[in-house]
Amino acid sequence: MFEDDDYPNEDQMADYESEMRKIAKEEFINGCYEAYDVLVTKGKTALQEAEISSIQRAINKMTALFIVNEEFERCSFLQKFVSENMPGFKIEPDPTVEKQLNAI
Repeated sequence: MFEDDDYPNEDQMADYESEMRKIAKEEFINGCYEAYDVLVTKGKTALQEAEISSIQRAINKMTALFIVNEEFERCSFLQKFVSENMPGFKIEPDPTVEKQLNAI
């Protein structure tokens, strides 16, 4: 039937899982910066490209990332963008972002 060598061992699986977490982290971070750039370049028209609730969640995640990375100028831009273009929405940095970044 199958030999033991046909299946990855525990070390190989751990390495694979670690690599997948690293890739997921990089994709998340890159996605935040890309979304930020969209808001900067397109301004209010960016709000027409997705559901408002999705944009709000993204802004909360971006803000959390930028706080962790101490990129306060980006946080200031997001706050200004929200106050000018999204009345009634209050930014609440997503607390799971820091936990997820530290877990990887």
